[in-house]
Amino acid sequence: MTHKHDPFEPILDGLPVPGDAAGLHARDSLEVLLSQFADEVRNGHAPSIDDYAARYPACADEIRELFPLVASLESWKDNKEVECLRRNVPDEIEVDAFGDYKVIGELGRGGMGVVFYAVHHRTLRPVAVKLLPWRYAANMPRWKERFHREASTIAALRHKNIVQVYSFGRHEGYYYYVMQYIDGVGLDRIIAKIRSSSRPCVLSDLVEDMHPNNPLAGTPHDTSHHGTLTLMKDSWRGFARLGEQIARALSHAHRHDVLHNDIKPSNLLVKANGHVTVTDFGIRTLNDDGTGLVDRDDGAVGTLRYTAPESLRGQNDARCDVYSLGITLYELVTQVVPFAALNRADLMDRVLHHELKRPSELAPQIPEPFETILLKATAKDPNERYDSATAFADDLRRFINGTRIKARRKTMLQKAIAWFQAVRAGKAHGRV
Repeated sequence: MTHKHDPFEPILDGLPVPGDAAGLHARDSLEVLLSQFADEVRNGHAPSIDDYAARYPACADEIRELFPLVASLESWKDNKEVECLRRNVPDEIEVDAFGDYKVIGELGRGGMGVVFYAVHHRTLRPVAVKLLPWRYAANMPRWKERFHREASTIAALRHKNIVQVYSFGRHEGYYYYVMQYIDGVGLDRIIAKIRSSSRPCVLSDLVEDMHPNNPLAGTPHDTSHHGTLTLMKDSWRGFARLGEQIARALSHAHRHDVLHNDIKPSNLLVKANGHVTVTDFGIRTLNDDGTGLVDRDDGAVGTLRYTAPESLRGQNDARCDVYSLGITLYELVTQVVPFAALNRADLMDRVLHHELKRPSELAPQIPEPFETILLKATAKDPNERYDSATAFADDLRRFINGTRIKARRKTMLQKAIAWFQAVRAGKAHGRV
């Protein structure tokens, strides 16, 4: 009978043990855990650091100190691979059609894809086609699988504020998927326009400037003149209406066990009439325990500043998307870039440990209820945040309607307790 050993049973470190084929007992326990955690991250999973600490209390302090560094290193390695691949994307991709869709031109590049606009050769329905820009990607199974999972996951979501995916295919060695064409402009462009000018931001003008060669102009699909939204620096209810649409879309995705995982201004397209479409899902599929697969490019600084603090520690649920949307609305309302930093390390520290300025310090005329909503949505502690995107959207709707919101500000006692906990945490990490 073979005696089975617990890999972390107390023994003399470094000595071989009969039946220990993996050699676990010849290694330090923490080293084994670090290797196991790194393998999970490397394979696209999102292991919870807190779960590891709870399962192995003897190593809990070291786990909390070292595992974030391991996760960051693996993310850095992954991003270096992505950067290398991006540098090898051809300047021009010569393709005339994807199946039944005739290519008109390139719309843009981002993440791991190149996006074209095209029309169906019979119906003239306009579409956007996202292409994995390497021929014979079957030889790149990791990226092919990520690309296919992105398409299939979004295709399963049916909501008026989520981009629709129609089909997935392969053409002359290229993998692609066909999705809804949005004649709109990124929220990041809107923020930049409001920030840089004291004049009203007329969305129809901004959309026309961004799409001077709009393939829809003059066709039955052209909706550019169906009303326009105008935003000013103090368009509080206008900002809230944009936020509510996004929150409703996220709520739908969450009900289907999907986290967006990359909410930020550039991934939110706004049409001239103010209709918002959520695009470019980072894709995390929730399991029953709230963990899952992640495909986000965490190395991008533009993404990192909108990332929930707990997500950087391996904890992920719907409240992470709530936080990202809260930070996005914070930037829209204040026209100030959140957590301005010179490098990735500094930015991570600010996201994890620094509080945002109150919106009223940057936009003094903001109504108190709207500020309260933003403060709740962007709370560093997920337990102090809205527990769902639905609750966030509902409070935005109450503000728009002029009724009493449910969010409440912290009492003086709660603020004092939070300050004490922050100071104690800072001392524990050597920051005070």
